[in-house]
Amino acid sequence: MIQNVDENMYCESMADVTQIAFQLDNESLREVDAVAAAASSSRAAVLRTAIHELLRGRREAAIDAQLAAGYGAQPPEPEFDAWAELSIEGLRDADLEW
Repeated sequence: MIQNVDENMYCESMADVTQIAFQLDNESLREVDAVAAAASSSRAAVLRTAIHELLRGRREAAIDAQLAAGYGAQPPEPEFDAWAELSIEGLRDADLEW
């Protein structure tokens, strides 16, 4: 997965990329280096992937909250519960990249 995110980022124009610098404690850096070595990747790729995954998780949580609020405002009819469960199972089985 690390290589995949890294490649996708570089498909964009380099004008859309900003270099940043930040401090990281030594223990965390050792762990990042271990992950990078295991994946035959770089520190930067590991950190980019971690950031992409964090942001994706936040987007998914925001979407889930919006859906919950919408269904809370107008709950579905009881007969649609079975269809909803089947839809959820289908989405889980599809293992989609959002």
